[in-house]
Amino acid sequence: MASSISQGPVDEAVVKYGLSGRAAGNTHHFLPWDMLEDTRKSLRSPRNPDGLVFLGVAENPLLYEDVSTFIKNNLTISPDDQFGYGVGPRGSPRLKKALRSFLQDNFDAEKSILEKHLLILPGVAGVLDALAWSICDDGEGIIIPVPFWSGISQGVGERARGVMIPATYQSVEGYQGLDDLFDPEINRKALENALQQATKDNVKVRGVMLCKYEKTILASVSIWTKYQLTWRSSPHNPLGRCYPVKTMREIAGFCGQHDLHLICDEVFAMSVYDNPEVPDAVPFTSVLALNLDDKINPQKVHVAYGMGKDFCAAGFRLGVLHSRNEGLITAVSTISVLGWVPYIVQDIWANMLTDDGFRVNFIEKNRRLLIEHSAILTAFLREHDIPYYSKVNAGVFAWVNLQRYLHDKSDVSATDLFRSNDQFYRDREMTLWNRLLASGVGLGLGSWYSAEEPGWFRISFAVEKEALRIGLERLIKTLREVEAEGWK
Repeated sequence: MASSISQGPVDEAVVKYGLSGRAAGNTHHFLPWDMLEDTRKSLRSPRNPDGLVFLGVAENPLLYEDVSTFIKNNLTISPDDQFGYGVGPRGSPRLKKALRSFLQDNFDAEKSILEKHLLILPGVAGVLDALAWSICDDGEGIIIPVPFWSGISQGVGERARGVMIPATYQSVEGYQGLDDLFDPEINRKALENALQQATKDNVKVRGVMLCKYEKTILASVSIWTKYQLTWRSSPHNPLGRCYPVKTMREIAGFCGQHDLHLICDEVFAMSVYDNPEVPDAVPFTSVLALNLDDKINPQKVHVAYGMGKDFCAAGFRLGVLHSRNEGLITAVSTISVLGWVPYIVQDIWANMLTDDGFRVNFIEKNRRLLIEHSAILTAFLREHDIPYYSKVNAGVFAWVNLQRYLHDKSDVSATDLFRSNDQFYRDREMTLWNRLLASGVGLGLGSWYSAEEPGWFRISFAVEKEALRIGLERLIKTLREVEAEGWK
């Protein structure tokens, strides 16, 4: 896709700042960090009880104390192993050995996990960046089914200069609702449509990506694009549901047929919980657990995982890439020095992974808490007759429909209105988001996830119960005010 930034402002930035054209394009990107810093200052706390309750980010602070206590009791300072260059940036032998065992057993890997197939990188974002850099030249693209975690834009676009190609569903023949995002045949059609549109746009696909990650910044890219990737996130972010095996095999087959890479972000793999509303919920199955040799070249299947979600430590910036592609591993190794994760941080995760008693209890406790907090949110939504995607059993969020608060009372069919006047209601969606923020509660805006319709929001429930209760009270109070006042 073409960049939304015209060449004039880029040329001006080159002259004004003495930058490369590549860097100059980035000076015009929206940066959320200033807003994030201001938001952090205003968050609710014991010292600021009236502060903002932010339910718009997929962090999991529910077990921060457990992580903190474990580190205090188990971290050993070893200058010989942690203070020097050691074995280099590809990952400490101790952590890679621990991850090999963890992935083999907990992801039910069909083939042996080998340490030479693992690279330690700075978070899952670092893994995605490395993969996009390795596979995409400037302007080449990755197909990503919508809705998807907004952080992919940075992982794909900022350094690799790759392009995200959305695979949409509502125009697919036979599509009836969000359940169809997990249907094998509907997925095949959506991916084929995206590939066909790319061909018309003189864009070649490099792969498909299925993802659970998040952030918000769009990249500047060249007009001529190739697609060579598919990205898959299981469990799905923001829908919080796992992909069925049949669908995973169908997507892998699509990639194999078109000689595309398949990238699977499985960062919420251990954050799958029992939902009483969904007794027949699809369990998590890692792509590592499947024999896909009849569908796709194993060298073109790559898995991203990390410490941030399942181990409640997003700030540690620890991610791992698994790939059986020797050339790709070598290529990423050459730049891994630029994202070298400190050995002392790697040792913390290795300690958690190798302490069987702690690890098992920690994961089970996390699942119990996710059940409790998910129930609080969904009970609230049902009480107030707010629609949401109910087949959720993974992650720390729910996908919630607030469309009725965007249209006028006289509107007969909101769905038709949204489709015929999309930008008008996108603007109202943003207005509603800002109004909620001013009322002391922040949600994940549907547009951040490339939702096909305005009015969808992602609400994260993995916060302290009192904060969750207060945030939801502020939410319904504001929604009632909007409903009563209408749009003028």
